[in-house]
Order: sequence, then structure tokens, then C-alpha cells
Amino acid sequence: MITASDGIRLHVRSAGSGEPLIFAHEFSGDARSWDAQISFFSQHYRCTTYCARGYPPSDVPTTIEAYSQSRAAEDVADVVRAVADGPAHIIGLSMGGFAALHCGLRYPQLVLSLIHI
Repeated sequence: MITASDGIRLHVRSAGSGEPLIFAHEFSGDARSWDAQISFFSQHYRCTTYCARGYPPSDVPTTIEAYSQSRAAEDVADVVRAVADGPAHIIGLSMGGFAALHCGLRYPQLVLSLIHI
């Protein structure tokens, strides 16, 4: 678990070593959505995936103010800061891709490359 900048705990899983790859999941999935990709890419990279807020075992805030596109982008940035020593390659699918894109626009210094699927 990591703690996001607003105090919400996010469930994070990492495997492998090397340059960091961060995977952000889609609306109907969770960190497990990336298992096949993690299995392959962790042979050459440090792969990290996380469950977005509202997706157990991450915290599920009860206030609507805890959820926004801006907050989702901040969560991606918080994950990068927590698991990488510098910028990371960020891969996002659907909802996760939109959050990754906004993270890259806000914090280009945290991004080596950005893939939106």
C-alpha cells in the first residue's frame, strides 16, 4: 500500500527490476487486469500496477469530493513518486489511460513515455 497525497491508501503491486513501468487499469477492472503484461514485462522492467481509489483493496472513500479526473491523475503521480526513483513509463487503459494522460500533462517530469490504450 502507498498513501496518496490526500491520505487515501492505494494497493500497489510491483515485480521485476529495471526502468519503471506503471500500469493504470480500466473502469471495469483492477490491478489484476495487467497480470499477463506484468508477467512478460517484469523480465526486463520494474512493473507496478495499482488498484485505483474505490477499487478494493485500495481505500473506498465515501465522499464524492474524493473522486475526480484531477484526483485520478494525482494518484498516478503519487504512485510514480512512491515506487520510482525518477520518471516512469506510464501505460493506461480506458479510465486509466485518461488519468495517465492527465498525469503526463500536469507532471511531464514524471513521464519517460505515455501509452494510452
